[in-house]
Amino acid sequence: MASYVCRVQTIQRSAGRSVVAAAAYRSGQALTDERLAMDFDFAAKEGIEHAEILAPASAPAAFLNRQTLWNAAEKSEARKDAVPAREILLALPHELDFDQRRELVRAFVRQHVAARGMIADIAMHRPGKEGDQRNFHAHILVTTRRVGPEGFGRKDPAWWSPAQVRDWRAGWAEIQNEHLRRHLGPDAPQVSHQTLAEQGVDRTPTAHMGPSATALDRRNRRTERGDRNRDIDARNGTTSRLRQDYSQTAERLAARAPSVETPIDRLVDETRRVREAMIAERAAWQAQHDRLGAPRVPTSRQVETELLGADLQARAHARGRLRATETRIARVRSRRLELVNWIRNPARMIWAKHAELNALARARKAARRAELRFDFRREWLQSPAGQAVVAARRQPALDQAAAAARERRTLVRKIRRMDRRIEAAGRTLTDLVVARELGQRQLRAPSRSPDATRFIRDVGAPAREAIARYPEQARRQAIQRLNRGQGRSILRTLFPGR
Repeated sequence: MASYVCRVQTIQRSAGRSVVAAAAYRSGQALTDERLAMDFDFAAKEGIEHAEILAPASAPAAFLNRQTLWNAAEKSEARKDAVPAREILLALPHELDFDQRRELVRAFVRQHVAARGMIADIAMHRPGKEGDQRNFHAHILVTTRRVGPEGFGRKDPAWWSPAQVRDWRAGWAEIQNEHLRRHLGPDAPQVSHQTLAEQGVDRTPTAHMGPSATALDRRNRRTERGDRNRDIDARNGTTSRLRQDYSQTAERLAARAPSVETPIDRLVDETRRVREAMIAERAAWQAQHDRLGAPRVPTSRQVETELLGADLQARAHARGRLRATETRIARVRSRRLELVNWIRNPARMIWAKHAELNALARARKAARRAELRFDFRREWLQSPAGQAVVAARRQPALDQAAAAARERRTLVRKIRRMDRRIEAAGRTLTDLVVARELGQRQLRAPSRSPDATRFIRDVGAPAREAIARYPEQARRQAIQRLNRGQGRSILRTLFPGR
């Protein structure tokens, strides 16, 4: 079964990464990063099937050299948090051989990368010695600046939009499916870039393990992500068994129900009622989905700010008191020096000076105490115990967000499945109307059906069989009569906008 993976990540300096190092590792070569004056030698790396650079016609010929290309990309960036490249990771279908996989990757790069002005450094890897031996994949390093005969220019804002990533994902699914059909025939396995919920598949997705968690899992060391995936697999298995049991029970009930001759008018009315109920149920699910907004999850910084709020306010208050005390004392001193009586009475001067010093000492002590309390609290928040408190404060919101996301995925799956059922009900209703127009007055159908889906199927099959018994010319004339007469309003009801 072909698998779909298309992930995009950045090669960013602020994360301590070098695109020259990334290119050396992925291509299995020894390259020198001239900006860092560092050598990266991965010439002994195994598992690399193929590496090449594809560039638009406007790129300098020198950029077909890997070291020249990525050193030029690094030199074109001045910021310390610059992103000189992005990486596209693709899972390649193991059903194809090496030449077919290489042509598949080239087709994707030519159409969705090089054609848009980007230079792509392709590295195709074989599966590792451990793990799934079907894990053929490709790393594609992509430049982030427009390129011309003189070298790199400005960055294109469109390349950084979420639409660009969505386009890559959809394009990879389309090209992969095309190549699978070309090499394996019309019944070749197909992939989709849509989520399981968007496809209407009633299965909870597992999380990507990543290299670190996968390595620990292979050594039989439990990880949180691995345990979570195993729980999801268990729930999916239980759900699948329950659904299969229900389907088998419904099939047995449908098989035992006797078939009876039913007036076609009654079947048309019942099918229309079932379809309208489906549309109403879908609308209710859509409204519920639209109301279900994602709960706001506070960041760690926001939680820390909230926990420090009282101490921060106390520090600001103490600082304000100290400034007010200093201002008041300075003003009183200035006025006192202007009074002759004060100057002639040393006792009063001494008493006033003591009062001033005591007030300043109290204000400074309070400010210092508030400062120390705030610093202690802030340092404690960075400790493991403090971070545990921050995580505990965030956890309820995270749980609510996860529950809301699960509910949204469930609703999307229900809506997609209902769309298919409504479409099938519309086709069945059309077939019944056409059969009635042809002169059919009764159809033989089961006396009862376990659910609406099976009712549509049980009624649609005999309707299509009845239509097939009439000559093609008669069928065309019946459809023309429906289009000219009362059937037009029926078809408009079935297909709004016609």
